[in-house]
Amino acid sequence: MTRATPPWDRLKDLAAKRRDAEAQRLSAAVRTRDDAEKRLAMLVSYRADYHDRLPTASRGGIDLEALRNYQAFLAQLERAIRQQEELLAAAERSVQGVREQWDAERVRVESFQALDERHVATRARAEDRHEQKLTDEWAARASTLTVRNDNNDH
Repeated sequence: MTRATPPWDRLKDLAAKRRDAEAQRLSAAVRTRDDAEKRLAMLVSYRADYHDRLPTASRGGIDLEALRNYQAFLAQLERAIRQQEELLAAAERSVQGVREQWDAERVRVESFQALDERHVATRARAEDRHEQKLTDEWAARASTLTVRNDNNDH
């Protein structure tokens, strides 16, 4: 028997391509989120280092202008940290959204694969029934010929 291509084969291929594209988008979104996490960690670490420098600078004496500059820089660093936290939250939401899209495409591909498996199993059962029918017919013919030969011999 020839293997007929199921009508959903093109849809399955399209779903697989979409799943793969979503996987690439997910990978890019995860990289973006990871980069945002690293930048935030760097800013937080820099802020901690800068906070640790103030007591040392104060002990050696610090003029008012340097103190103002120091405070202005810390305020700017705090704003940068808040912005980076917002970017990280947005990147996390993006990862979540793309992951949901990828998961939906993955499920769609798995559905088509299940259809394929059922289709193959149905075809195999039909072929088995056909072969069994041929075997039964052959056995019936052989039995009929044997009976005829036995009757002709008597």
